[in-house]
Amino acid sequence: MTLVRTLTDFGKDVLQTAFRLAPWPTATGLRAVGRPDEQSPVLLTANYDLTVRRLIRALRGCDAWVLVAPAKGINVWCAAAGGHLTTHQVVTALKTSGVAERVAHRDLVVPQLAATGVEGLQVFRRTRWRVRFGPVHAQDLPAYLAAGGEKTDAMRRVRFSLRDRLEMAATWAAPTGLVVGGVAAIFQPAWALPLALLASALAVAVFLFYDRLPEPRRALLGGVGALASLAVVAFSGGGLSAYAAALIAPFALLAVLTFDYAGSTPLEGSGHFEGQDWKIQLDLERCQGVYRCWEVCPEACFEKPEEKGAVVSLAHDDRCVRCGACVVQCPQDALHFRDGAGNRIEPATIRQFKLNLAGRRAVAVGNGGTG
Repeated sequence: MTLVRTLTDFGKDVLQTAFRLAPWPTATGLRAVGRPDEQSPVLLTANYDLTVRRLIRALRGCDAWVLVAPAKGINVWCAAAGGHLTTHQVVTALKTSGVAERVAHRDLVVPQLAATGVEGLQVFRRTRWRVRFGPVHAQDLPAYLAAGGEKTDAMRRVRFSLRDRLEMAATWAAPTGLVVGGVAAIFQPAWALPLALLASALAVAVFLFYDRLPEPRRALLGGVGALASLAVVAFSGGGLSAYAAALIAPFALLAVLTFDYAGSTPLEGSGHFEGQDWKIQLDLERCQGVYRCWEVCPEACFEKPEEKGAVVSLAHDDRCVRCGACVVQCPQDALHFRDGAGNRIEPATIRQFKLNLAGRRAVAVGNGGTG
């Protein structure tokens, strides 16, 4: 049974990684990892099946409660940013799961990347559960729990490791290869497989090398793709029209793959949403040294002073990806955005309106986040 479960889990990992752009919901509610008791930690996550299974694997050897909140089967960061994992979903999960009867404490560890949508202060006011934002990556949870809930700087920052790059490459390579191969199969079946492989390889190359190439990056990578595509046509004996298509198609495909490359990675802020020119602003007179911003910022834009209670320092605003987590979590409203025209974007706006698929803050959530 263990072997079957392992193979099944592996198969799910492959399928859900390849098509992670689609929702993969799993059952909500409370799950036990190991042998948790009334003093064991409670960790919340979204009901994205891949995330839940990875979280449980990361906690192997630990005794903990995992609280799966409804988020439409979307991963934590996207669900929180899009208004599908908000205060309301967390409150609902706490009230309906029966977790309060299982533990003697009221501490809830929430993924750091949920801080764009889940208001810790509102959760406390509505449930008396204290929210602690855990590390960005699930694999850091055992060390975080062993340290009594203390995060290192490395735990607070997003990474884009080789594994992360390969996963994003697979996420785009699978659907891209299927679409290109399917279209080719309609007009020229003999080209379907090599062109599908070529399209997949181009998607992989984008996420492995694109940000490391010198300018003009798109022209360089497109040129290599065009040469490979022309070679496929030459080998298959195509005509003039086939050569023309082979020359144009890689550049068109690359334009799609790199259209919002920045927004698909943690390297920088998205370049195709309405807040692309927004700048984070710190009101020093309001800051009281709570350091929620320092705790939740995935790019470590803030520095925490040695003196307890002193105001935080916005030392690295050039790193800001405009996720809004710091604005949402600051209890003094000491942080806000200003747009390119100098207009102030109030914290209430960031809390109430989340991003839709077009990158506009048009998804309204109610008081505390009604999703």
